[in-house]
Amino acid sequence: MPPFQRMPALSTRAGFTLVELIVVTAILGVLAMMAIPAFNDYKTQAQNKRSAGDIRTIEKAITAHILDRNSLPASLADIGMATLMDPWGRPYQYNKGSLLDDGLNKLNDDFDLYSTGKDGTSDPDGSKPESADDIVRMNDGGYAGERS
Repeated sequence: MPPFQRMPALSTRAGFTLVELIVVTAILGVLAMMAIPAFNDYKTQAQNKRSAGDIRTIEKAITAHILDRNSLPASLADIGMATLMDPWGRPYQYNKGSLLDDGLNKLNDDFDLYSTGKDGTSDPDGSKPESADDIVRMNDGGYAGERS
């Protein structure tokens, strides 16, 4: 190679330009903004379904107690379910028929079983906003799910 001959110019690019990186980052940000709310909704639905399933499990244990002893258990501890926590880390609530629907009718004639839901608050009156996210057993066991 002669001493003053130039090296051939590189015609291929070695990386991304700043503009390309900004565009890709913006696209990823938009995708994340769309995916996060969908994931949160999915997570809430999964927690609600798990809570409804737990309520069904506790309901079966209460029913077995009734068949064995001819009476309702005094508490969830009597059936070994006092330590079972809902998906939000709070204990399930059990009482003897005091929950009301929006029309102030009893939800159950036998017993009430519910989770206070995501916000952790509840009111026996179903028309109050703090009860809207509760997961409840209703119609004497005919339904278990969101109170709404």
